[in-house]
Amino acid sequence: MDWKRIDWARRSGGPIEADLIEAYAQGKINRRNFVKRGTMIGLSMPMMGAVIAACGSDDSSSGSDSGGGESASTEAPATTEAPASAAGGDVTAAIQTGDANSGLDPLNMLDLGTYAVLSQSFEYLVGLGSDGNIAATALATEWSPNADATQWTFKLRDGVTWQEDGAPLTSADVAATLDRMAEVGAGVAGVFSAGSTETPDDVTVVMNLDAPNGNLPVLVSLFNPQSLITPADYSSGTVLNDRVTGTGAWVLEDFDPSSFRATFTPNPNWWGGGVNLDSVTLQGFDSGGTSVAAFAAGEIDVLQSFSISDGATLLNDSSVTVLRPPSSNHRQLWFNTQLPEGGPFTDPRVRQAVGYAINRQQIVDTVYEGQAVIANDHPVYATLPYFDDTQEQRPYDPEMAKQLLSDAGYPDGIESVLQVGDLGEIPAIAAIVEQNLAAVGITTPVSVTPNSDFYGEYWCSGASWGTQPETSGPGRPCGASADIGIVDYGHRPTPDVFLGRALQTDADWNSSNYASAEFDGLFKAYQGATDVAGQKDAVGKIQRVLHEDTPAVYSCFFDYLTAASDAVSGLEVTALGHMQFQNVTKS
Repeated sequence: MDWKRIDWARRSGGPIEADLIEAYAQGKINRRNFVKRGTMIGLSMPMMGAVIAACGSDDSSSGSDSGGGESASTEAPATTEAPASAAGGDVTAAIQTGDANSGLDPLNMLDLGTYAVLSQSFEYLVGLGSDGNIAATALATEWSPNADATQWTFKLRDGVTWQEDGAPLTSADVAATLDRMAEVGAGVAGVFSAGSTETPDDVTVVMNLDAPNGNLPVLVSLFNPQSLITPADYSSGTVLNDRVTGTGAWVLEDFDPSSFRATFTPNPNWWGGGVNLDSVTLQGFDSGGTSVAAFAAGEIDVLQSFSISDGATLLNDSSVTVLRPPSSNHRQLWFNTQLPEGGPFTDPRVRQAVGYAINRQQIVDTVYEGQAVIANDHPVYATLPYFDDTQEQRPYDPEMAKQLLSDAGYPDGIESVLQVGDLGEIPAIAAIVEQNLAAVGITTPVSVTPNSDFYGEYWCSGASWGTQPETSGPGRPCGASADIGIVDYGHRPTPDVFLGRALQTDADWNSSNYASAEFDGLFKAYQGATDVAGQKDAVGKIQRVLHEDTPAVYSCFFDYLTAASDAVSGLEVTALGHMQFQNVTKS
């Protein structure tokens, strides 16, 4: 241990940086989590390399508190690798059909298909690293917090221009985007307010936050998809096919909303330089089985994602490259905790009964064929450094479920329709849930709706874009969402979006209409913590509150699977549906 070099590193930054370096030096976190956290707070790679060298340790001797719970399957790269081929060619990728209500609206989009389309033309402040986490590969080249993480400063990349008129990207564009995000929520409610961002010059963005936030860069990265940077004069509700612009590598040439088919050609003025392909086409599919069949027939080159139930044979096909990017993906089974008033799911004992009645291992084994890990009714993934592994796992216990139902006044059971979209393996999960719940007296016939309509009709029908906006109100942001349903959540490297958008009082994705002052306070404490110890203390309490209140059931986290033909190389993906084609070649 080279303490002299470590002391130099601690003195080179502020208290947040010093705390992280100290935690790594003392073995409180491992190398992987040191690099992840260091990137989050803006430590440079040379600085992190110097600290790692000074400590002279590796993952085998540092950081026993990483939480365990590795993926059930062997990770494949998040980038396709193949021999380089000549430039040119066209690639077609199958994607999820986008939501019919939001269209190509970068601020209000809801699904992985639309994320993939819009992120071809628009870009984020914070981009994707080679390890699948955030990195300075997008519009910001560096960032750093002040001493208490109430202010973050970002430096913008030189030479970035807008496709529509060649005007340069400036800090005014970023500030206006952040204002629009704050006005609609977009995962930043309570984080910063409209008008709070300063622009001291054209390449500097100073974000003044409403409260300390140790994970702010994630919220302006591709892992908060609605944070795409748009021009200063862009307005909420504008769709890309009506105003074709962006700073990204690809220009939208054509979009057919009826088939959800988007075609892109290279942006000759992209700051990253020339791309290899002649065009990229993203084709929407309503069915996973149909997209897998098209891929098998050679009609498409890339599958944005596929489920085991649809594409198990692809895992052992030598002509297919399967990518498994880092994944905290899960399916949330929510309960409307407030409506209808006096309904069975307004009682936490009934919600807990559902949690005990679901056979999680059956879902892991049957639906995911072992490529998933059991979850414990909260969205905090076990490999995060602040995960609390002392919390007891909720077991499969039908007798406990029956007792809780009886205690709640439902000894003869209850009946409610289980609402789901027709996305991937979700109907298969719903079938198991229906079977499990029937065994304890809960009758939940499954209703499957086209996913393009599902979000507005059942998931958050009380939202402004939903079918029943009049049913929402203070503490009930999603109003008359379904009594019980299952919805998809894609990967995030931290649980901020899972906790803030899905569970915080009045949050825009809170289909449970969950309103808990205790949870809100703990979430605020977690976001305000600038050290791993503070985050771990808050997250441990959050895990227990959610376990007790059970506004939703989280049965497992599953591997995200992307497939590409062996003719495609250089593709980068995330478990949130993003596909980056800048470096792709096709042989």
